[in-house]
Amino acid sequence: MTIRLVTGTAGLDGTAPDIPPHDRCRFRAAAHHARRLYPGCVGELLHRELVAYADFGHRFDREALVPRLADEILARPVHPVDEHQPGA
Repeated sequence: MTIRLVTGTAGLDGTAPDIPPHDRCRFRAAAHHARRLYPGCVGELLHRELVAYADFGHRFDREALVPRLADEILARPVHPVDEHQPGA
């Protein structure tokens, strides 16, 4: 097996800037909000992705999908469960 180094765009050599603290907090808030919006596996997956992005994943996201996801999640209100609905 041959290992080849891949040349890429700026930032792949470990010089990517860190996320500012206020943005890191926003991604973590979106992660916690996602758990409330989507209980179960989907919410857990979104939570893990957003937390990982806040920690180190921003260096690999060229399409800025996760920031758009965070914006979308934070824009959605959590509706309280109606006590009269089955399963409440």
